[in-house]
Amino acid sequence: MRMVEKSKLPEQKTFIYKLLNSQEFFVFLPLLILSVGAYAINKNFLNPANLGAMAKILAPWGILAIGQTLIIISGEFDISIGSMVSLGTMLFAFMIRRLGIPVLAAVMIICLITMTLSLVNSLCVVKLKIPAFLATIAMLYICRGFASALTNARPIALFTPDLEAKTGLFQKYGQMEFRYINWAFVLFVIFIIVFQFVLKKTSYGRKLYATGDNIRVAAMSGIKVDWVKISAYLISGFLVGLVSVLVVGKEGVGSPRYGEGWELTVIATCAIGGISLVGGSGTMIGTFFGALTMAAISNVLILTRVNQHYQSIILGVIIALSVVLDVRRRNKLLGR
Repeated sequence: MRMVEKSKLPEQKTFIYKLLNSQEFFVFLPLLILSVGAYAINKNFLNPANLGAMAKILAPWGILAIGQTLIIISGEFDISIGSMVSLGTMLFAFMIRRLGIPVLAAVMIICLITMTLSLVNSLCVVKLKIPAFLATIAMLYICRGFASALTNARPIALFTPDLEAKTGLFQKYGQMEFRYINWAFVLFVIFIIVFQFVLKKTSYGRKLYATGDNIRVAAMSGIKVDWVKISAYLISGFLVGLVSVLVVGKEGVGSPRYGEGWELTVIATCAIGGISLVGGSGTMIGTFFGALTMAAISNVLILTRVNQHYQSIILGVIIALSVVLDVRRRNKLLGR
């Protein structure tokens, strides 16, 4: 009996050691400290209504962060996703109101369009060898320009009496809530679980990590690194299309203002979540905690009435610190 108890002790120590040194723990710990501090400052922070409001706000760019995580792990990134959402909401509303396309067909078309735009990004990066920053910033301006030019920057309303017969069901489900959360947050959690499984339990996940960690070694081992990167962009493009539909479903309007600045919020979410911005490392659980942390920071700044301009400064500092910590962590792992 004593021998059994002794044999369990190293396993328990190993489990605790792994937990305390896991990437997710060091992402969760700041969130926990922030939450305790926020509650001490303002008791409304942990109010269910306030937490529900945070969940609704973070869900759209949280879903985008899932696609961005896949791209970053593969060794690239995409800063055009926010402007793609702008264009997606405008095209979705335009197709239904101006072209009379049924809602379900419009959903599928939007996802195909955003996937195509992401495919263009990936081909520019993978085949033309254009740096991801340049390729995706070009797409950012293209999408933003089209979103504004479509109706001279005027929003397109969908939930109006003349379209009630066509969009009534979409409005019902688009604005449906479960207690304090909505469909977008439910989908966010589902996608986190699904893609965490994909990263950790499938050969595709292993190929993503290998490609981002060392593309030459991955190619020499037989991995089709170009296809791995292209597929990550395609998944991200699908999620962009889905977010565009969710945003219109919640707000009832397509607007070129939607998605503005989301690319920075998404990158910050990934960085805070422990996703290495040079590729090859990160988890969806980290992205989940990163999204919660970003939402908590934003909520705390609002509750403490910090000036909106200073909020942008704080966001920039957080991104910089996250990158510095990531570089230090990777150098430590490599023994530098």
